[in-house]
Amino acid sequence: MKPQHLLLAALAVAVMAFAPQVFGGYGVNILVLVLLNTAVVSGLNLVTGYAGLFSFAQAAFYAIGAYTAAIMVRDLGTGFWVNLPAAMAVTGVFGALLALPALRLSGHFLAIVTIAFQTIVYLVLSQWNGFTGGQSGLSILEPAHFFGIRLFRIQHYYYLALALCVLVLVVVAFLIHSRLGREWMAIRDDETLARAVGIPTTRAKLTAFAAASAIAGAAGAVYGYMMRGVTPDDFTIWLSASFVAMMIVGGKGTFLGPILGAALLTIAPEMLGEYAQYKMFFYGIVLVVAATILPGGLMGLWRRLRGSEQ
Repeated sequence: MKPQHLLLAALAVAVMAFAPQVFGGYGVNILVLVLLNTAVVSGLNLVTGYAGLFSFAQAAFYAIGAYTAAIMVRDLGTGFWVNLPAAMAVTGVFGALLALPALRLSGHFLAIVTIAFQTIVYLVLSQWNGFTGGQSGLSILEPAHFFGIRLFRIQHYYYLALALCVLVLVVVAFLIHSRLGREWMAIRDDETLARAVGIPTTRAKLTAFAAASAIAGAAGAVYGYMMRGVTPDDFTIWLSASFVAMMIVGGKGTFLGPILGAALLTIAPEMLGEYAQYKMFFYGIVLVVAATILPGGLMGLWRRLRGSEQ
């Protein structure tokens, strides 16, 4: 990464650090969701944008991470800093298992498998009353702690979400500029050719799914603690659709795309006011417009504008 890019990133983080001093509780709550959505969509972008494997199950991994933390609090009494890596590990395993069909499937066939996985996870969470609490969900009564400080205010979780988001973006930047990232892009562009030149496509696909799911699991754990509990209706297939929309609108296969898409499609629906119930309709319109007029998303538009100026 160029020095000027590092400087801009540092300034952006510094500005974000002062956000709780400017916005009220409701505004800070929305910003927390922006940060968590950015992390989740950045993970999804590794699978779809860089590896070219369509996944419609990111909300399922978000849910598994949140429920892993909640169940560990209930059954083991463990704290946040134990539950967070546990949530990442559990979701990473589920992601690798879901990747197994990806070794043979692609396109809409793989999409159907991920939709089925999303549906199965929701049904398990909503119907397994003895383990997941069913439709009532689970409570997380003990807040997270950080160096002895109880994180019970939304401002506390804002900084926790900011730290997680920054860490995720650093990891994502490292991955996409690594040899593994180049392998993902080779598979996306031409899997047959990638296999012919010796790229281990099986390992690359498994790694993409595992990394994306682990990131979603970490964000899910933070979300569960922030909300002081989880319910199945927090993680429906519509949430997965929202994550996909954020990625496409921002620009899949780009580093900044998930950030722009998550910010736009998290904040904009809050401006609908009394029409908030039509949020998914709004997402649909934006997604159709982006797919037809801006196939490269906001980042694609930016690149075209820069190209026309040169």
